[in-house]
Amino acid sequence: MSTLQRLLMVCAGSLLLPVEAFAFGAILQYEGDVDDRVAYFADVRTIANRTPPDQIMGPTEIREIDVTAVYENANKPEFVRMKLQFQCSNTFSMDMTNRKITENKTKGRAGDAVTFRIGPGSYKLRRSDLKTEPVAVSDWKTSNAPMLSKAGTIACNDIEFDKALHAAIKGNTFDFDGFGKRIGKLGLPEDMPLIGATLPSEFLDFAWENFWWDKVLAGKRPDPSGKWAQPLSEADRQAAIEKLKRKQQELESGTASIRAGLLERIKKTNAEMKADLEVAKNAGKHPDGSKMNKREAKLMAVFGGRPEREVIATMGNPDDFNQTADARFLRYSAWWEQQGVTVYGAQGVIGGDPGGYAECFAEFSVRPDASGEWRVDDIVVRGDYEGTGSREIRLVCDDAIRPKH
Repeated sequence: MSTLQRLLMVCAGSLLLPVEAFAFGAILQYEGDVDDRVAYFADVRTIANRTPPDQIMGPTEIREIDVTAVYENANKPEFVRMKLQFQCSNTFSMDMTNRKITENKTKGRAGDAVTFRIGPGSYKLRRSDLKTEPVAVSDWKTSNAPMLSKAGTIACNDIEFDKALHAAIKGNTFDFDGFGKRIGKLGLPEDMPLIGATLPSEFLDFAWENFWWDKVLAGKRPDPSGKWAQPLSEADRQAAIEKLKRKQQELESGTASIRAGLLERIKKTNAEMKADLEVAKNAGKHPDGSKMNKREAKLMAVFGGRPEREVIATMGNPDDFNQTADARFLRYSAWWEQQGVTVYGAQGVIGGDPGGYAECFAEFSVRPDASGEWRVDDIVVRGDYEGTGSREIRLVCDDAIRPKH
């Protein structure tokens, strides 16, 4: 089995389906010799149409896909993020003279030469100081380089590619074979790996954690900026080596364990999606059907269905914490108090301030979802006051719901 095949098998287990959208990245190409290897990743979430308005319905259209090249070589950037634009045959074109519409059934396939350019907004991350630097827009060129051909095929067949992704997602499973067969019709490799990363920084981490981790362990990752220097204790080093050994064993015994891990992540994502749908369905209401006040609704719009850890990360550690058999309660409190003052004169009491107090709390109720993760189910904001606290209660409640981080 070749090195590339081994790497691709490892990567096949890295698929992730986030809540808001299916955030997929694809590994387009892995090439080069040791010390000069490069990995190309594509963000396949959104393919942009950059066709000028006066060319719409013409024979070609311009499609743009984000591709990130991550470099191992010490003399090259950490990565280059390219907004690659491709000239694609338009599915339907119109003869503006007689207004006749023509359907073009011939679409580009992987392996074909493509016409491309580097579009505006491209940049690189310098290895020397980890500062970004713009990459100039290039002229249109033609190439049949494997990476460019694959990227152009995805960009020019974005609807078909998207349909293949969605058809493969079946409940808590992903139909790897079905997805491979569908993209295979476009000439793309049927085993092209998908990963749950879409940002250049994530692609950078992925490459060094999965492809070149042996160099990290050996302290040989190019590091002129000093950013990546991370001396390992012997215990940490041995743990990392054991991790690599387990990966190799999984590789040799097949992808069963990798795919099992993937299914768990898909289940977790589906639980998140279900929680979000429940929040949307019951927006503005408590679980008992009663209407939320404006502060409760405001918090619920942000935290409804989200994991407990996100509440703590934003709001800080709660002032009070309680747990029952099937629920936890995180309470955040704020208060105000002023002692009363009485002024006496020769004739007795002649004035003063009665004083008062105001207190308010925001309580998050969290319950376990189907996968056992604790998620926000309800939020209650309540306040009370006496005396001049009536003037302060609004500010106190605002303080109780204010994020601490």
